[in-house]
Amino acid sequence: VGHLALRVHLPQWVRVMRDDIGQGKIVLPQQIARNAVINIRAYLSHPMLTGLSRDQAGVPIPAWFVNDVAVTYGGERVAHFAWSSGISRDPFVGFSLIASKEAPVVVTWTDNKGGVFTHSVEVEFAG
Repeated sequence: VGHLALRVHLPQWVRVMRDDIGQGKIVLPQQIARNAVINIRAYLSHPMLTGLSRDQAGVPIPAWFVNDVAVTYGGERVAHFAWSSGISRDPFVGFSLIASKEAPVVVTWTDNKGGVFTHSVEVEFAG
């Protein structure tokens, strides 16, 4: 008995028309001591389209990607990332920070179509 292998290609618009675009989170260690070096990860739900794909009809799908990520800690800029279209869907960044004060970490993601997505979390010391 022969086997039939099916390869299904979903149209690109299915990826673009998601309800969760712009949702994200910032992950901190569970316990933070004053002046400790902590590792932070920030995630964003975004399609990150390169502009090189085509839909089923052969029409180019326009580029739509995050091109700027800014991070502040207590109102002071502590990191900045400039991206191109070569970053994969649902991007994340990771970085280290000296937790010198109890203050918010704010990550602002900006895409090439003018979308701005901001997420924040409070750095709070244990004990």
